[in-house]
Amino acid sequence: MAKFIYEAKSGPLEKVSGRIEAKSRSQAIALVEEKGLFPIQVKEVRENAGAAAGLIRRRISREELAVFTRQFSNLIESGLTITRALNVLMQQTAQPALKNIIMGIYERIKDGATLSDALSFYPKQFSQFYCAVVKAGELSGALEAVLNRLADFSEQEEKIRSDVLSALTYPALILSVGIITIYALLTFVVPKITAMFEEMGEVLPLPTQILINLSNIFKAYWWLALLLIAASWIFIKRNKSCQERLFWHRLILNLPLLGRIIEKTEIAHFARTLGLLFESGVAMLVGLEAVSETITNEVIKTEIKKITTDIKDGASLSSAIKKCSFFPLSAANIINVGEEAGTLEKSLKRIALSYEQELNRIIKALTSLLEPIMILLLGLVVTFIVVAMLLPIFQINFMVR
Repeated sequence: MAKFIYEAKSGPLEKVSGRIEAKSRSQAIALVEEKGLFPIQVKEVRENAGAAAGLIRRRISREELAVFTRQFSNLIESGLTITRALNVLMQQTAQPALKNIIMGIYERIKDGATLSDALSFYPKQFSQFYCAVVKAGELSGALEAVLNRLADFSEQEEKIRSDVLSALTYPALILSVGIITIYALLTFVVPKITAMFEEMGEVLPLPTQILINLSNIFKAYWWLALLLIAASWIFIKRNKSCQERLFWHRLILNLPLLGRIIEKTEIAHFARTLGLLFESGVAMLVGLEAVSETITNEVIKTEIKKITTDIKDGASLSSAIKKCSFFPLSAANIINVGEEAGTLEKSLKRIALSYEQELNRIIKALTSLLEPIMILLLGLVVTFIVVAMLLPIFQINFMVR
């Protein structure tokens, strides 16, 4: 059976589009007409299976997911049905992978699936947490409100990520420019100048000899640096066993400053995500299982699974969190107050906001400290190179006099 994409009118001003399977184009037109639609255009899809699979497998970026959720929320809130909203998004989306995914969701809903079930068919694009929130909205009959909260959450997560990246962009730029400058000096400039000194047969000063040796190493073993970078990239990206991931993630958490940043980021994400799930009506155990899948650090993920086990055994969330080494006592006390007052989701949001503000202060302090240190270090390296090149000239002038 061939696949066809159609565009048809469902009313005087309304257009719909979708995908249909048929033996021929004429049969596809007939099937569209059977749906009570007036076909405008019916085209056969001749797509490479591997390319199509690649589009489906492609993960939607955080920014794309936030934009999709906000647009979808706005369309549902304005009174459109789910299928009509998806059809509008399908026509507006220019990104091929996202368009293909929306079309797949649209077709599954038309075949009788719920929105959460249709989203769960794409686990790489829509996490277990995302599907759980949508399912809660469907069961409670407040899908538009839940989608609105989900859109706010996605935008907040993207904002935090963008703030961290923008704060680290300038130091990274300084470091990159400095490394390129030093490499260019050692590889191209220094050899031409030092060759002249060596021809004179004079004994070169120690800094100049060190500089010449470094230059020779850079020229002879530049490929080794590229090989090390490639090997490091492959090591980071390769599939690791659970024990191996635990070892490396625990090692990262024990690093003086980076570990603290990662820990606070994960706790803030945990609190905000769990708060959204509770606010949407998701049960605690289901919510904890969904949240654990969104945590990237294996050590903290293991701790959250222990919290889930304790709650299954009858413990409260606050008492289970008190046993966790990564959650401070203050956070457990705030959660305890929320449990007693019946405002647990508000307490979790308060914790998330507190950690996000603290994380923002740490990042700003770190970048404000990194910038002068990096400039100073790069300045010292460049100064050493310049002095090492000038010393032989001063030595020759002194001997001539």
